[in-house]
Amino acid sequence: MSNALTAAETDAVAGGDAPTGLRRWRALPMVCSLLEALLWTFGFLLAQGLVLVLLLAILLTAAFGLQWPPQSEIIDWVLATDLDRSFLLIGTPVLGGLFLLLPAIRLREGRHFRQRIGWRYPSTDEIIISLATVCPIALIGNLIYDVANAWWQSEPTVAWPSATVLRQTSLDHLYSTFQGVPYPVLIVAMALAPAVAEELVFRGVLGRRLVGRFGIVRGVLLSSLCFAAIHGSPPHAIATLPVGILLHLLYLQTGTIWIPVLVHFCNNLLAISLVHFQLSQQDPVSPALMLSLSMYLVMMLLLLQTRSRKVEGLWLKV
Repeated sequence: MSNALTAAETDAVAGGDAPTGLRRWRALPMVCSLLEALLWTFGFLLAQGLVLVLLLAILLTAAFGLQWPPQSEIIDWVLATDLDRSFLLIGTPVLGGLFLLLPAIRLREGRHFRQRIGWRYPSTDEIIISLATVCPIALIGNLIYDVANAWWQSEPTVAWPSATVLRQTSLDHLYSTFQGVPYPVLIVAMALAPAVAEELVFRGVLGRRLVGRFGIVRGVLLSSLCFAAIHGSPPHAIATLPVGILLHLLYLQTGTIWIPVLVHFCNNLLAISLVHFQLSQQDPVSPALMLSLSMYLVMMLLLLQTRSRKVEGLWLKV
């Protein structure tokens, strides 16, 4: 028996009306891509969870020895050391998770993983134009967080479109956690490590494959949703979504992973600097300013397209 399609089947496929079995076969790679996206997202969180468990085990062993203490003693120890608000529980898993993810990325992409994800150094024009997007996207993300957090908490004092600053903004809740932590440690653990790890996973590996499988619009949206899903509370995830979209568009425009890493790092650096030096903005952001910032970002992306040395078809290397 021949494996070739009949003339009727060929016409049906060309017209978009493929046989049921063939439609299922063609849908299988897409399903596999979605499953892989979920696995990478879960694996990213799992890597940090494993580091957190290991850290807690080391701390408990140092405090109580090899014998498991009563629950009341553990609670008293946690409260006495402020461990529930300690920077160790935030910074260490992020930094340690990076070292667990790098071998996984190397294994998935093979020995030529640098060429596949775009390892070339960006040009001066690409760096300057990309850095010009950091402050606008930070303002947009902060306003979205304020509105989403107000809705999430059913806060009656904040309503779109005239959003005002909440009593606790996206930066204020970090003050108590970061207080007393050396600034260089914050930069490495909370700005550099997340930027490198998240961009390698959600743009270089996961995002590139989703764009190659589903196209630019759906691929960018799916990878950005996965990126937002790892950022904790729903308000934080919603506010992170436009950041993820911008980072992926910068990656597609330039073809180098270092551009989204740089912009991500600077965005994180801006946030922790505002927290560390207590410079959080207290001025409301109007919808008109939001629209202006969005138009500005579009102009920067168009300008970047004319000045970039990107490698065509980078996201097709799946």
